[in-house]
Amino acid sequence: MGSKRTLDALLKHIRTRIARRVHDPRVQNRLQFGSALGLGVGLGLTLLLLTGILGVTPTRLSDLLYQAPPPSGNVVIVAIDAASVKQIGDLPWERATIAALIETIARAHPRVVGLDLILVEPSKDDALLAQALERVPSVVEPIIGVGLSRFPARAGAFPRFDVTLAPARATQTARVRLGHTVIAPDSDGVVRRVPLAIAAGGHNYPAFGLAALEAYASQSAVLQIENNQVAFGALALPVDAQGQMPLNFFSPTAPPTLSAADVLRGQANLAGLRDKIVLIGMTGSIAPESFKTPLSDERSFSTVEIQADLIETIISARLLVEQDRLTQVVMIFLLAILAGATLPHVRLLSAAALTIIYFLLYLGYAFSLFNRGVIVQPLYPVLALAGAFLGAMTFRYFFEERQRASITRLLRRHVAPDAVDQVTDRLENGALPLEGIRRAVSVLAIDLGELEGLAGALTPQALIRLLDQHGALIVAAIFRRGGSVLKHTGNSIVATWNLLTDQPDHARAAVRAAMEIREDISAFNQKQPKELVVKVGMGVATGCVIAGRIGASTRAEYTILGEAVGMAERIALKPERGICVDAATRELIGKEFDTREVNPVRLRHRTEPLLVWQLITPVGLEEPLPQEATDASESAK
Repeated sequence: MGSKRTLDALLKHIRTRIARRVHDPRVQNRLQFGSALGLGVGLGLTLLLLTGILGVTPTRLSDLLYQAPPPSGNVVIVAIDAASVKQIGDLPWERATIAALIETIARAHPRVVGLDLILVEPSKDDALLAQALERVPSVVEPIIGVGLSRFPARAGAFPRFDVTLAPARATQTARVRLGHTVIAPDSDGVVRRVPLAIAAGGHNYPAFGLAALEAYASQSAVLQIENNQVAFGALALPVDAQGQMPLNFFSPTAPPTLSAADVLRGQANLAGLRDKIVLIGMTGSIAPESFKTPLSDERSFSTVEIQADLIETIISARLLVEQDRLTQVVMIFLLAILAGATLPHVRLLSAAALTIIYFLLYLGYAFSLFNRGVIVQPLYPVLALAGAFLGAMTFRYFFEERQRASITRLLRRHVAPDAVDQVTDRLENGALPLEGIRRAVSVLAIDLGELEGLAGALTPQALIRLLDQHGALIVAAIFRRGGSVLKHTGNSIVATWNLLTDQPDHARAAVRAAMEIREDISAFNQKQPKELVVKVGMGVATGCVIAGRIGASTRAEYTILGEAVGMAERIALKPERGICVDAATRELIGKEFDTREVNPVRLRHRTEPLLVWQLITPVGLEEPLPQEATDASESAK
């Protein structure tokens, strides 16, 4: 039963806190602003997305998602590189040399050889080359599109070329099929996709890598675009409106590579070529064209290497498709609204940490989608988080933090340092409106008027120092008892209880603070010369007051108005009486303190006199016992 009651109490406390937060004006304002901020940021970024104003920048950020998966091992590149040219001779090589290279490769029994060399002009050695090509089960040679009609005339069609460059007719044996090597980088010069086919002369030619894969798998692609897809066996290859398929780029050193010179000189191990796709082409500085890819650092990649990535993407079934626009828009609004609804409720460092958490969660989502074959554009969601963060922090600064700082500066003059944050929270929560509130409080007024009589006997510096010493003792005692100092003019101090914080026993707290002040002043006076001893008058009154901030924001003061203030100040004017209380205070403190009735006082606007009681001073605190120190008196003057 005990545990059940504890759980019920906890749930009740949680419900109360939630209800209080829901009805908190600040929470409501933050939710309203955050919702509007999220919708505004989401709408703005959606317009940027749909208009494409940012150009290729979002795509460049997407490049960070590529992770270089391991290759299938079915592709081997025989590279005509700088070392090969140095050893064999300058390009173009004789057809007999190329034939010898293919003859050597054919003896390793590859399944397909892709010869990525432009052999357009006839040669006396074409028959020798054709004879070498016949030794390979399947051969792919390149065809290049030339002309002004490079881009499709309509969406959903392959790029069309008016003129093509094809291999010499003598080399196109029965085992040879043609594949285009057209590569169209994006506007930033980075290759991210390859046309799966080109149209020329009423015929569609597959990409060089796709043609090699057709021969390798003994099946043909249906070179027609339907629903942004091209059918290849059981696979549906995704393409964009220009018939280009995104490539899932593999490691720059992923395909096993042999130097053509080593192959010709018998210095290469060709055992790994059996039943593989062997691509022959120029690489490195020898290649006539080179391209950057999302995995590029300083190195560029040749046509044959790009075609190897095309083969690996398809054969590994690591196909990629760009995230559809609707999902992108939904993700933008989701992150913008989430950040807008939460960030205004926390301060700068917490908001920054929360934004980073949201970013990391989205980053994990983006990598997860990429691993499943979906390319997202992280830029817009990241901008959504950044926009919501900046908007939320701007809102907090101008509408809350500056106001909180102003309130804190104001309260530091009135309450103990360790209570400033608590009182500030009450003010911000609306529990204590700055604009004005009626409260039942106890007021303690302290009069140091007797110090003015020392003005002629002390130097100004000594008098101010004496006032500071008395004031410090008084304020310290008030703060210890949870009071708030509302006025401190040097020779008079006014403090209150139950004003800025809830204090049900406020009358007793005020009286106890007065007694501690009397003890502290008495102890202080015992250390002073006789002529510097002063009596302090104190009065405690209880009643309803009106409290609020008065003055401009730069010179604002929190003050109270009410009869209890005037009563406390009035009964504090007779220091010989010590501590006096009014009737309301005496009733609240009960019999805890001994009192005796003294002469009543009159207040302005009141016709009848008001009763006053004096706290009976305990024995030992009736009169201070000052030290006889005339020399100290002279030094203070």
